Parts: sequence; C-alpha cells; structure tokens
Amino acid sequence: MSGLTLAYRPFIDALSIHDHWYLLIIPMVVFVAIGYKAVRVSEMKGYWRNVFAFVVQVLGVMAVLAIAFTIVITVLVPMLAPMPG
Repeated sequence: MSGLTLAYRPFIDALSIHDHWYLLIIPMVVFVAIGYKAVRVSEMKGYWRNVFAFVVQVLGVMAVLAIAFTIVITVLVPMLAPMPG
C-alpha cells in the first residue's frame, strides 16, 4: 500500500518544470490559435496556414516585447534612477 502513495498523481502533484516555464508559452499559443482561427475564419480553406501565421505573429511580438522590456529594465531604468554610492 505504501508503494501506491509514491506514485505520481496528475492534477494533484505539480510537475517540477520551474526552470522551463517559458516553454509552455508555445503550446498555449498554438492551442489558442487553433481555437481562435476555428471560430474566426469564414471557410476552412487555408485554415492551418492561418493558424501558423497567427502563432508566428504572437510569438514574434512576445519575443520583441521581451527584448524591449529587457533593454528598458537593464539600460534605461538605471539611467533614470542611478544607485547611490
């Protein structure tokens, strides 16, 4: 009986992926794009091309925003509020 308590229980025990949380953005964007484009396109011709374009656009904008915020935080904020001493 004690061996059963050591088993992994999905939805109860969290996975230890704290170091790679950002990789979960990719499947989340893919699934949102599939659902969004399934509702928004008028005909299914070219559906997967539209989904792929949407995924690339969203991930591209997220990457650009991440780079921009990194530059703002590491370069501009220290220029505006320099550390004393």
